[in-house]
Amino acid sequence: MVKARNSKVWRQADPQATQFSPDASPFFHLARLVGLYQIRMDTYLKPIGMDVPRWRVLAILHEQGCVPISRIAELAVIRISTMTKLVYRMENEGLTSTAISGQDGRVTEVQLTEKGQQAYAEVRSIASLIFSRAFHNFDDDEIQALIAMCRKVYANIY
Repeated sequence: MVKARNSKVWRQADPQATQFSPDASPFFHLARLVGLYQIRMDTYLKPIGMDVPRWRVLAILHEQGCVPISRIAELAVIRISTMTKLVYRMENEGLTSTAISGQDGRVTEVQLTEKGQQAYAEVRSIASLIFSRAFHNFDDDEIQALIAMCRKVYANIY
């Protein structure tokens, strides 16, 4: 059931409404959540030479296999130019390898190296600590509902 756009919650969450409050905005809370997640992750990742953007690339490549840079950028929601720089830095670190696509010479494909797979396993254990802390008092239905809502908002914006 879709609520009316003139509901109290909508009026407080809509930045154009006179009753708007950042504290009522889902985006305000999502930004705070992502920001805190990144700070916590960076605290644990920095000592091993990693960061959140590298973690995203490692996770995407682990799941997707050999992927064009543009697809990694799309999945990570990062500009292609930024992703290209990151991928080549990771290649210089021995975490990824790149090759020109055999089907389209304009496309650069990326995959994890053995060192990248090892880094993925190490970062994954750190990410698990943060996940466990964040969701220790959630049940499966709540986690699935949160994921479903995030996907719905993403699709609406996309």
